[in-house]
Amino acid sequence: MTTQTTTFKNASILFVFLLSIFFSSAINPAFAQAEKKDDIQKKYGLSPDTPLISRISPAPERVLTIFHNAGMNPTEHALTPEEYKKVDLALKKLPALHQSVLKDHLASISFVDNMPNNALTSTLNTTDSFKVFNITIRAGILNQNVSDWLTAKEQTCFDTTNSDWSVSVDAGKLEALLYLLLHEGTHVVDGALAMMPLPENNADFGKNGFTSGIWEQRTTLASKYSDEILQNTRFRTGKVVPADKATGLYRALQQTPFVSLYSLSSTHEDLAEYLSVYHFTQKLGQPFRIIVRQAGKDVYTFEPMKSKLVKNRINTMKQFYGKVRG
Repeated sequence: MTTQTTTFKNASILFVFLLSIFFSSAINPAFAQAEKKDDIQKKYGLSPDTPLISRISPAPERVLTIFHNAGMNPTEHALTPEEYKKVDLALKKLPALHQSVLKDHLASISFVDNMPNNALTSTLNTTDSFKVFNITIRAGILNQNVSDWLTAKEQTCFDTTNSDWSVSVDAGKLEALLYLLLHEGTHVVDGALAMMPLPENNADFGKNGFTSGIWEQRTTLASKYSDEILQNTRFRTGKVVPADKATGLYRALQQTPFVSLYSLSSTHEDLAEYLSVYHFTQKLGQPFRIIVRQAGKDVYTFEPMKSKLVKNRINTMKQFYGKVRG
């Protein structure tokens, strides 16, 4: 077992907890205070006119405390000049809506070593209607390409003990950081604009163009997509699947509108994953295919963006790329 694989497996301990920390507070305005946008931005040292790269700072104490309380010990990572340039370039490649929302709502970006998961987007002001966020990122991702990183992440879903079966992801050779910032940046956009329905408003799941007919609640799949094998994947239950069951698992996924196993976690992860895969394939011209192999030979390949069910959701991505009003 590699150190990277161990990191992903340890992250499953915190997954449900971290999900609740962000989404229960970031999108629920029921008890929001009527503070003005300018006042909140000033309070958190956020100047919309400053470039995103200038917002790199140490991780908030509340974020580090979460990990420390779980017996983990992430430490601050000081970016090298080369890493700083990588981050700046990746931030500048984000879609128009991301750029606009992050300028107003992203207070800080932090990099840490020894982080058990890849990233955490957290709300800094849980009781205000105007939300500001921090994105904390595992620094090791700065040295990974997207295919290697996604493959390592996907492999944590399977038990490969004494097995000649394997799973990999081919998403090209661009940097993993760009995919991660697309994903986490979408969480900020989602949290700031409340793009996904609130848990207490059941009817909204049927009205929302992205979730209608697909989700019944934030983490409840529509019955037609509630295949038992999909319900029991690591990103939903923490359970791993025997590697020789991978083909059946991805065949089941192919009968749904989801682009990845991680999409099955919640409506918010579904949106973030879809946007990331869409951007890589449709905007950057990169591949995105999941490959199942036995004894080194390709047995099954799934390309989500070629699926009719997946493509039926493409129109919902237009809002991320149109002209943004000031």
